[in-house]
Amino acid sequence: MSGGRWPGIALRLFVVLVLQTAALGWMIYSRAELLRNGTEVTLTVVPVDPRDLFRGDFVRLNYAITNLRPGVIGGDSDFLPNDPIWIVLDTSLAGAARPTGVFKHQPPTLPERTAIRGRVQSVYDGPPPIDDPDGCPNPCRTVRVNYGIEQYFVPEGEGRNIENLRNDSRISVVAAVDSDGRAAIKKLLIDGVERYEEPLF
Repeated sequence: MSGGRWPGIALRLFVVLVLQTAALGWMIYSRAELLRNGTEVTLTVVPVDPRDLFRGDFVRLNYAITNLRPGVIGGDSDFLPNDPIWIVLDTSLAGAARPTGVFKHQPPTLPERTAIRGRVQSVYDGPPPIDDPDGCPNPCRTVRVNYGIEQYFVPEGEGRNIENLRNDSRISVVAAVDSDGRAAIKKLLIDGVERYEEPLF
């Protein structure tokens, strides 16, 4: 290879390195801004199938807003797997936010309402639930949603204890939600008391 080609190769490598560094910096900055300025919403964590094994230093989180019944909550219902979905959460009361509508497109912003964005994992049409047979049309559609906050990194050795607390319904999450509906876990609460807080950087 001639010596004259080395400066060109070095320049290309330098440009690639700068672009990668800028992209990584933007991702870190974007997440920090979300955690710093996003609207805080408290989400109820519900038990996970006990057959689900502990996954290293990550704890799997399942939320009360993971499985939604559009026929009960209101809004759109014609969802398909992998569709984007917006859930409007009522944050006017103390405690966990409550879903008040599900939509295929971003809804307008309202006072004491926060719209969180997710993606449909699956859609199931079945009979109305036994505990509330009149609360959902027949067939009753259930939409399972992924919000990108279903795993939480925990200190080494603490995962099993947190999983046990999760399955005893003693854990809740404070998530930060930005104006585009993107969510990130900000705090992990045990019995309503803050136990872990995500650092900005």
